[in-house]
Amino acid sequence: MKRSYLITLILLFGAVSFGYAQKPKKPNKTDTIKIAVQLTNDQLAQQLYNDGISFFEKKNYDNAILKFDEAIKLKADFDKAFFNRASAKYEKKDFNGAMLDFDKAIELNPSFAKGYFGRAQCKYALNDKNGAFSDYTKAIDNDKSYPQAFYYRGGISFELGEYDAAINDFTLAINLKPDYAYAYNDRGSAKLKKEDYAGAIEDYKKATQLNPNLAFLYDNLGSAKKKLNDFKGALEDYNIAIKLDTTFYLAYNNRGTVKIELGDYEGAIKDFDKSLKFKPDYAFAFNNRGNAKFKLKKYKEAILDYNEAIRLNPDYGYAYLNRGIAKEMNRDPEGACKDWEKANTLGVKSGDNYVKNECK
Repeated sequence: MKRSYLITLILLFGAVSFGYAQKPKKPNKTDTIKIAVQLTNDQLAQQLYNDGISFFEKKNYDNAILKFDEAIKLKADFDKAFFNRASAKYEKKDFNGAMLDFDKAIELNPSFAKGYFGRAQCKYALNDKNGAFSDYTKAIDNDKSYPQAFYYRGGISFELGEYDAAINDFTLAINLKPDYAYAYNDRGSAKLKKEDYAGAIEDYKKATQLNPNLAFLYDNLGSAKKKLNDFKGALEDYNIAIKLDTTFYLAYNNRGTVKIELGDYEGAIKDFDKSLKFKPDYAFAFNNRGNAKFKLKKYKEAILDYNEAIRLNPDYGYAYLNRGIAKEMNRDPEGACKDWEKANTLGVKSGDNYVKNECK
């Protein structure tokens, strides 16, 4: 599932205007008397809070934090100031500091759904997925109309391999927010994992209709079509993805694999070259380029690519399997058998079949 992690969905509480300000009257010829307006601590705190909001909106997080600090000193139970100070700290990637402020906002307002959501974002950033899941649930418990909370909770279920639960949460997010392109995309990815390829394609298409400028949507759509052997359709979608993002290494790699299926081995190699240009440590592209070279009977060159894939990922079972086949074609049966044995130990069952049929 390709996503834009972490998307900050923490919403600010806007500035509040004061009711005490009046338009000054035009002075008459007589001496005017100037009356100083004495602001209460709460009014001063609100003013500082508004200044903090202004700095936050300008992405000046340091000054925003300073203003929220001052507001809290004057009003210790200012839950919104704690919340927005947490939001500013989150933007600065001070996740532990942000979480402490979200804790305080929740303590002051136990039904604060956005506070639970913000704390969940911090926990997720700190790799506490269980804690994040719990807080997304608390956000939902306090606000049943919170699409982002359903969406992000679904994302955790997806990562845990609980695809039915993920689909349910993504669906709830979509019901609340019908134009939620990311939720359609991720629901499509969950369906893809469940081998519901037609359902995945339907969701990916809906996502592209809602937001036609997201390259990864077309990449995902192409991958779903590839599962149904619609290679030409997949090729068209990968082309769109690359047009939208000319540095999209995943799309180049995926388009290359489709070109292999269509017999365009030279074109595939060019795509894998592009993928590696933008991500030189991408083991999958080395393995796949090796496969394209193998198809062209360039066995020695293929072996070099498999070598690099294995160097980058020593547990890459299929790279060992493929290198073994290339070594067999390059008249190195002993090396081939060693690679197939290694592939088998890494969980690639066909490695064992090669050992049984080709090795003594």
